[in-house]
Amino acid sequence: VTIPRFWVRGDAASGFEEAYSRRLFVLVGAAVGFLAGVIAYQAPIFDRDIQALQPILRDNFWLTMHVLSITASYGAGALAWGLANISLVYYLFGRYRQVKPNADGVSFRKPPAACHRLAGFIYRVVQVSVLLLTVGTILGALWADVAWGKFWSWDAKEVWSLICILAYMIILHGRYIGWFGDFGLTAGAVLGLTTILMTWYGVNYVFGSGLHSYGGGAGGQYEAMGFVAANWLFLIAAAVRYLGETRRTELRSS
Repeated sequence: VTIPRFWVRGDAASGFEEAYSRRLFVLVGAAVGFLAGVIAYQAPIFDRDIQALQPILRDNFWLTMHVLSITASYGAGALAWGLANISLVYYLFGRYRQVKPNADGVSFRKPPAACHRLAGFIYRVVQVSVLLLTVGTILGALWADVAWGKFWSWDAKEVWSLICILAYMIILHGRYIGWFGDFGLTAGAVLGLTTILMTWYGVNYVFGSGLHSYGGGAGGQYEAMGFVAANWLFLIAAAVRYLGETRRTELRSS
């Protein structure tokens, strides 16, 4: 309704221009979606003897609202992760800009301009992820109260959902109050996805106990760990170059 109305008012050209300027969202979203499809195809299959939901959990309203919000939050976190990895490519292989010495004779180099723009995108996507994570977790707690009579039971999924929220909250607040800059935000988006993988894959497939363990011992943990390790190594390599390039240099002679 709103988009055609926007076009009718004659603002279509500016709208397309704004959308084109954010084309990285589409490109990264497509790449992350393709990767998710490959992972889903290769993921361990549920036990053939898997049973239907317990009668107490057969509530389409709570199931839809909770799962939809949590899954969407994971998608937002994955999009932030994809944008962060594009940014890491710039940090690792891009051309750093020399900044002229200031009045104190201190010179330093700045990362490629694309890194700052990507950091703005990452920040907005992480905001969406935090909102959806929080809403989904609260809805899950309400559903648990309806089904089991208590909001929180320190189940593995509940604990890791809380860890997820706290991790992304630290990323947002740390960036907002200046604990770290664009690179810290980028690194946080990569590390944040690790908590999502643990919340989803680790709890569902690796842990052998808990109310949310659907395929304990089904395998694939070594591949998942290898993927996380490779991504962390990439992050470390980008961090080494970033710290080396942006190190301030004293130019004034003593």
